[in-house]
Amino acid sequence: MTTRRSVLIRSSAALAALALPRGAFAQAFPTKPIKVIVPFPPGGPADTAVRIAQAGMEKSLGQPLILENVAGAAGGLGAQRVKQAEPDGYTLLQAASPHTTNAAVKPNGNVDLVRDFVSIGQTGNSVYALCASKELGVTSLAEVIARAKAKPGELKYGSVGQGSAHHLIMEMLISAAGIELTHVPYRGEAPGIPDLIAGRIDLMFLTTAKPLIDEGRVVGLGHTGDGPWFQLPQLKPLTALGLKDFVVPGWNGLMAPKATPPVVVARLSEALAAALHTEASVKAFNAMGFVPGAGTPGPMTRQIEAEMRLFTNVIRERNLKFDG
Repeated sequence: MTTRRSVLIRSSAALAALALPRGAFAQAFPTKPIKVIVPFPPGGPADTAVRIAQAGMEKSLGQPLILENVAGAAGGLGAQRVKQAEPDGYTLLQAASPHTTNAAVKPNGNVDLVRDFVSIGQTGNSVYALCASKELGVTSLAEVIARAKAKPGELKYGSVGQGSAHHLIMEMLISAAGIELTHVPYRGEAPGIPDLIAGRIDLMFLTTAKPLIDEGRVVGLGHTGDGPWFQLPQLKPLTALGLKDFVVPGWNGLMAPKATPPVVVARLSEALAAALHTEASVKAFNAMGFVPGAGTPGPMTRQIEAEMRLFTNVIRERNLKFDG
């Protein structure tokens, strides 16, 4: 005779049996090489950051990390490939801030970091430095604002493209300062810098500002960090220059497809955090103008969510429109 007690016992045993394969898999992870898709060209900040962490992670995990650069669609092409991968921890994404700007600009797009991925941890963090052409003849943000208010729309600023972080951060500044500027988009920082130096544009947010400021080729006005920045100690954060809550870090970090088991994510995060905080890693990150990230899921998830709100708000408040 079947009793309620016997049914419960059999049900519990069946559930336990179903749980065994995933538990055993997670405990054994990893048993083969792990592929990391870097959705940007070789040599950029996101690519360099994960390569700094690579050797340390391989030592902790006991398996090689195979890095593959899949550039295209401002990081979207590689992210789409990882989104479609098996959520088993063997295919990871090296995400970066362009992914949040893309999602804010195209909210109905194919990739959403919050919806489609789970954080492993930030690899590196940086700041954007607001720089002016020496030809403009200013030495402070206050002077720029005064000049812009006196001649609305006359000053020109560069960005790395419509809807890029550089573009949206400058739109934040325009809104916060109550000024008008004219946007000149470029295909990256490198092509915009000669025009900034020559005075063909007046302002630009840069992640590669240090040598230009040190050599006196541009004027540093402030940065988007939340306090003093080790690489640019002479610059104040924009929050200390009258722009309340103007904190926008540059970042990159590892993510996995959404349904990846939490215990696997924890294993990867543990390996990443250990790899980032060696003396050699800190030195390598500092050399590229970054500091190591925490390497844990919480700070990265909060950063992504905050940045999505920030960029979505500026797009709405400034009534920005983008093609496509």
